[in-house]
Amino acid sequence: MTTGRIQVENGELAYEVRGEGDPVILLHGGILDSRMWDAEMAALAPHHTAIRYDARGHGESSTPTERFKHYEDLRELMTALELPRASLVGLSGGGRIAVDFALTYPDLVENLVLVATGLSSMVTKDPFVLEQNKKLEEAGARGDLPAAIECILRMWVDGPRRAPADVDQDVRRLCQEMYTQTVVRHGLSGFTLMDELRAIERTGELTPRTLTLAGDLDSSDILAISDQIECEARDARKLVVPGVAHMINLEKPAEFSGILLDFLACS
Repeated sequence: MTTGRIQVENGELAYEVRGEGDPVILLHGGILDSRMWDAEMAALAPHHTAIRYDARGHGESSTPTERFKHYEDLRELMTALELPRASLVGLSGGGRIAVDFALTYPDLVENLVLVATGLSSMVTKDPFVLEQNKKLEEAGARGDLPAAIECILRMWVDGPRRAPADVDQDVRRLCQEMYTQTVVRHGLSGFTLMDELRAIERTGELTPRTLTLAGDLDSSDILAISDQIECEARDARKLVVPGVAHMINLEKPAEFSGILLDFLACS
């Protein structure tokens, strides 16, 4: 195992590398950090060079102070690690980064695995998410961090079809810890200062071999994006995972790792 930091424009990224073989880069969800990939690092390392990193404004990476692009940070990471190509696995906001990267640097992407992915410039329509976003803004305005974090958990861990008590409490606690640490350390600078593409309008330009995974209990917006990518990308297929919402790999780590390894083995 190797850990380190690389310099990017006006910042740093903290990363970890394990194993040998075809490289696979894991991109964590928004407001989370690379700890969400513990199980996948262990599963991938016997077969691949597994790489995870904290996006700028998250985890152990630096706090943005100027405008930046997450997908260009990923390019800098690949350059520093001397990776000519890699497979990308991104959950939620990590999927947004992976798609923006694949649209910008298609020749550098071997495979795309998009897990409960968002897309840059997507518009939120799901009533439950809109309601929780309103509560989140209200909690933020009064400086109530625990209430704000609870709104994020309701949206992106529980989902619109479950109560908090219905979710694995270890998963909920881990996400709560990561969300809280990111906000306390970085604020929301990883979002407020980032520049993105308009990938929601460009999914037909995606050329890498792609797998999208969506939990059947996730928001309607995320399920719709998975459908859109399957229909419009050149070589994409969709898999719906039953009994989970947004955090598919955390709720079903063994099943997820099996799906991931099988997909990569067929490339």
